[in-house]
Amino acid sequence: MLIFLEEAMHRVLQRLSMALVVSLFFFTINSNLTAQPKWHQSYSMGLKAMKIQDWRGAIQHFSSALNKKGKDKEKTRAYGAVFISYYPNREMGICYYHLGDYTRASEYLLRSQNQSRSNRARRFLRNVQNMKVSSSHVTPEPTYIPPAKEEAPPEPDKSDYTSKSQPTVTPRPDAGEEINVGERLSVAILPFETKGVGNEFGDIDLLDKLTTAFVNLNRFKVVERAQLERILSEQKLGLSGIVDVSTAVRIGAAVGVETVVCGSIVRSRNSVSIDARLVDTESAEILSAQDAFATKISLLALSDMIQDVAGKIKQDIPVISGVVVSLQNTRLTLDLGISQGAQKGMKCYVFREGDSIIHPKTKEVIGKIFNQICEVRLVEVFDGYSIASITQSKNGVPQVLDRVITK
Repeated sequence: MLIFLEEAMHRVLQRLSMALVVSLFFFTINSNLTAQPKWHQSYSMGLKAMKIQDWRGAIQHFSSALNKKGKDKEKTRAYGAVFISYYPNREMGICYYHLGDYTRASEYLLRSQNQSRSNRARRFLRNVQNMKVSSSHVTPEPTYIPPAKEEAPPEPDKSDYTSKSQPTVTPRPDAGEEINVGERLSVAILPFETKGVGNEFGDIDLLDKLTTAFVNLNRFKVVERAQLERILSEQKLGLSGIVDVSTAVRIGAAVGVETVVCGSIVRSRNSVSIDARLVDTESAEILSAQDAFATKISLLALSDMIQDVAGKIKQDIPVISGVVVSLQNTRLTLDLGISQGAQKGMKCYVFREGDSIIHPKTKEVIGKIFNQICEVRLVEVFDGYSIASITQSKNGVPQVLDRVITK
């Protein structure tokens, strides 16, 4: 009986030992997994490393974040109700830029732009491009030029002076550099949705302020408010605010514009924010998404935010020019790339320079005639070039070295 009890106790102890070993094993694995930072923690550590210019350390943190969450995104949920801007590819590209590795910098910055466009990535892509160009040229040895002897200025002919100051004649700028081809990109400013906004801004018309801000940019052809209100009435929509992109696109198409601006103005307890989007009415693509935030609730703060958002959208849709470098049926290759500010969906005019405009009396060249050949849309955009598709033919067939300018 005693022997039987000893054997039973031995078996129980063996099982307990085995269970303890298994528990310790899984506890160790779980501890190791818990010790590893989450993707948003790695990203945050990378940003902190960048602040102290620890570029290599930042790259390690961003690589760790990318292994867990691989795509750049303007807003992504970190945990709970907390959303953050997540751009590990972009920040890695910037780190490589500071380390002088322009090939890797360009690779990561382009990847970021393809996933989620940002002005910061575009700016550093331009810097990378400039550094590549400058590094490809050998700086010549400086040549010593002896300073010229100072000479006294000639005495003015006082017979030419009068008691009144002579007017300053400003030379006419070279009119050949002023390109005026077709109309600018047309846009309708839709009523913004308002949340928590009362009469704290006084008796103002938000739609008027938004419209004025975009008119003053001198970048877009802004549709008149009366025309917009007529379409809204026909669509049985009021001025309460339009946030839904599909509705905005439908209204823009009815108005006959190429883009619309829609968004929201939200007031919280002690702050106010504006979110605005520029949407292509043909493709429903969001060409630009910008926001502004203020901790002061005042009419001046609101006006500043509206101006800020409008200016940021203008920066996202710059007027840039280039040339056609090759042709294949209805597809053109242009020397407009991401580093120049080009982005997918942009519309451009292809044109050709014609005769000079000569003043009949002074014989001075006061301008040039530009002949539109066709309109194109950028369908693929790379670092130094883009592929465009013809959307509307006008006068003739495009040729290599025809000029191009964004609409």
